[in-house]
Amino acid sequence: MERCDVRVLIAGGGTGGHLTPVLATAQALRRADPDGEVIVVGRSGGVAERLVTDAGIQLETLDISGVDVSDPRSVARMLVRLPSSTRSARKLLKRMRPDVVVGGGGYVCVPVVAAARLQRTPVVLMEQNAYPGRATRLLARSARVVATSFADTRRHLPHARTVLTGNPIRPEVRALAPAALVSRCTRVFVTGGSQGARRINRAMTGCVHALLMEYPDLQVTHQCGTLDSEHVAAVAHALPPSLRSRYTVEAFFDDIGARMAAADLVVMRAGGSSLAECSALGRPMILVPYPYAGGHQAHNVAPYVAGGAAVAIEDAACTPERLMAEIRAILDDAARWRSMAEASRRLGRPDAADRVVELIEQVAREHATRTA
Repeated sequence: MERCDVRVLIAGGGTGGHLTPVLATAQALRRADPDGEVIVVGRSGGVAERLVTDAGIQLETLDISGVDVSDPRSVARMLVRLPSSTRSARKLLKRMRPDVVVGGGGYVCVPVVAAARLQRTPVVLMEQNAYPGRATRLLARSARVVATSFADTRRHLPHARTVLTGNPIRPEVRALAPAALVSRCTRVFVTGGSQGARRINRAMTGCVHALLMEYPDLQVTHQCGTLDSEHVAAVAHALPPSLRSRYTVEAFFDDIGARMAAADLVVMRAGGSSLAECSALGRPMILVPYPYAGGHQAHNVAPYVAGGAAVAIEDAACTPERLMAEIRAILDDAARWRSMAEASRRLGRPDAADRVVELIEQVAREHATRTA
């Protein structure tokens, strides 16, 4: 099979976290194979509709809802829509005739991978978390290979073939030049993701005044999300002018990758995409894993803490006092801070999208040989 003949359908993006590696992989495929064909399948009305089309990637949508397994009504809605979504996916596969179907995680990929199995189209799965999500666990046996972001994922998928590729990151983040390490840590970036994280927000606002008073050259940039934006803005406004100028607050930054690259230390949750981008930029981290959604972020944290790139704080323990103590410990120890940055850089896999593309092309070639 010639590279220019490869047709790939990528399904995923039920959430923004799942969409980031899906879109990064689609863009990498386009760069590697400009004459090939790439289509992303997302949920009708979901986040993919704007982001994928803005990136110039062809988008198809399915009428499928998310599922909360703790809510019987949510499960019922998903089960009702699944047969229809699978039929729609089969029609799409028959029209496109992809060489490979890629499942990017999340509930959106379930009907598409099910349709691919029925039509004997080879499947590659991508898993961004250390402990695989429900969709990956359900579909792994039917995949030719699962591209993993963490080495530990392999033991949770004993009956599947796995390849450690890393988690694909956005090309605009990969292209960034991270700020050089100077004499010590003076720039802290705090984020709870696009929606914010109340625990992190309240801990940060509870200690920011004391931190700025204690460290006259400290700059704090805080993405707080919309939920707490009024509270965080009020805290910033109440600071004395000399401190307020060193505390930059917004509900959301469009250039979050650049903000991360410019930081000396990042305080955040432990989603797979955020960890992949932060480590690709070689930034030290204080991580507060999200305690819900099966606790998967606690698994994500482990290799970064063990590797010396991060400090972890349990969500319930993330008080202003604890967060200030962890930040202060890094600000006061330049050698430790530089060591954390180097460890983060070693753990980063900025070429993950290219590795996933190579895997997709390998599966396409193997399938073409078998069916020739």
